[in-house]
Amino acid sequence: MTRYLFLFFALTGISAFSQDHAQLAGNDSAFDTLAIQHRGRIKPFLSFAQEITTSICGRSSVSIPNIGKIGSRQLILSLWLNPAGWENEPILLVDDPALRKELSLPEDTRLFSPRRLAAIAKLTELSRQAELSRASGARSETLPLPAAAQTVSLRLRLFSSLVSGDAFRVVPSPSGSSAGAPWSPPSPSFSLDQLLEQQKSANFSRPKIQLEVAYLKFHPFRWAWIAWLLSAIFLLIAGRDPKHRLLPWGRNLAHLGLLLLIAGFAARIWIAGRPPVTNMYESILWVAFGAGLFAVFFSIRHRTPIYLLAASPVVILALVASDLQPAVLDPSLNPLVPVLRSNFWLTIHVLTITLSYGAFALATALAHFLVFRALQKRFRPDQNDSLVHHLYRCLQIGVLLLATGVILGGVWANYSWGRFWDWDPKETWALIALLAYVILLHGRIGGWWGGYGLAVGSIACFLTILMAWYGVNFVLGKGLHSYGFGNGGQFYVGAFALLELIVLAFALALRPKTS
Repeated sequence: MTRYLFLFFALTGISAFSQDHAQLAGNDSAFDTLAIQHRGRIKPFLSFAQEITTSICGRSSVSIPNIGKIGSRQLILSLWLNPAGWENEPILLVDDPALRKELSLPEDTRLFSPRRLAAIAKLTELSRQAELSRASGARSETLPLPAAAQTVSLRLRLFSSLVSGDAFRVVPSPSGSSAGAPWSPPSPSFSLDQLLEQQKSANFSRPKIQLEVAYLKFHPFRWAWIAWLLSAIFLLIAGRDPKHRLLPWGRNLAHLGLLLLIAGFAARIWIAGRPPVTNMYESILWVAFGAGLFAVFFSIRHRTPIYLLAASPVVILALVASDLQPAVLDPSLNPLVPVLRSNFWLTIHVLTITLSYGAFALATALAHFLVFRALQKRFRPDQNDSLVHHLYRCLQIGVLLLATGVILGGVWANYSWGRFWDWDPKETWALIALLAYVILLHGRIGGWWGGYGLAVGSIACFLTILMAWYGVNFVLGKGLHSYGFGNGGQFYVGAFALLELIVLAFALALRPKTS
């Protein structure tokens, strides 16, 4: 317990120091807790600034020629309070290479000035094509180039609303206390104190605003992957020595990382008032949490750090990806789309499915350990091998959770759409993944393959999870689960899948002949 307290206060102290340093750079932080109405909810200005900057720039900060790198708070405040000249600065993202080529823009540049983009007639034409396609109901048939052009046009409109002041809905409606009543932009001559005074009578939770600001500044998920990284380093140094002095530190850091994940989820749940799995960003965090949770549980039960070592790359890669790709993995706390507005079904179905992904990710990491050890020693593990036993337990939990999630998904589909099953791409691939793992487990029971085959099969089966989880939403982009669709990251996910196929090829070609 002493170590936990020491680590907690150390991390908190570092965070507080960084916050104080940021405040010394300017007094813009006074606006952080100013409430603003945006995307169907009341949020602090700091959250609004980060979301808008990511939307128009692709990052939460941007580098301006002759100015340097500025953060989201400084950028949005400058657009609001001192908009002159910003139309000439390269701050709007055009991330599609094909669109840049079509618009005769430099292919090695991704940020362009609003004035330059607004003057391109081809951009307006392509955006109109996308609008006509969506208006006709052929959303899934919208071509990639018009869709990318429409995204850039939306960034232009957002920029215009920022410099005009229309985007800053900070004055509560005087006619009613309803949280859904539309707010208004401030008068041209306003002060921060006046705005805060006007907001006192508004119907929103001030503690939630303050908690959201603290959550954004502390970055619990960032500290979580740092804790898991340190844990992995200490556990690797300790090796197999059960008395090594770094072994307890490695375990405690992993436990601290899990506690930070729980703290981050608790904050998001209280702020948003919903379960924390409504988009790809949150599902990645939840998969990391699931892998870490099962790893900590099994490591305590079986008194072995192998689970923590196996979970470390899963947790670290997932959290780093979610932290470094805000334009692809949106961290915003947006309200639920109508089909998801049932916290009961959302909790038991989506969280169960994504927890199964965490169990399978942990099993895949253990499978890699087992395969690499077998190839190194040229010896196939038998059924009594402890690592095979650990792998089998993770697979059992994953299959149980996935099967439960698929069944509950059918019940929810009947509740929301009036049918239990319709071979929607998401449903189909979830069933394919479930059947793949069921065959894998039954093959072990039936003696079709031993421990080595179970490990190789675990790696192969996880590719079906990858398709059901990411591929349907970010590659196919079709089906009734449209609320989870997105774009981006295909290169990294494709590279991971290719690497796994290479590992499988080597594992099969070089498999040990003896057992």
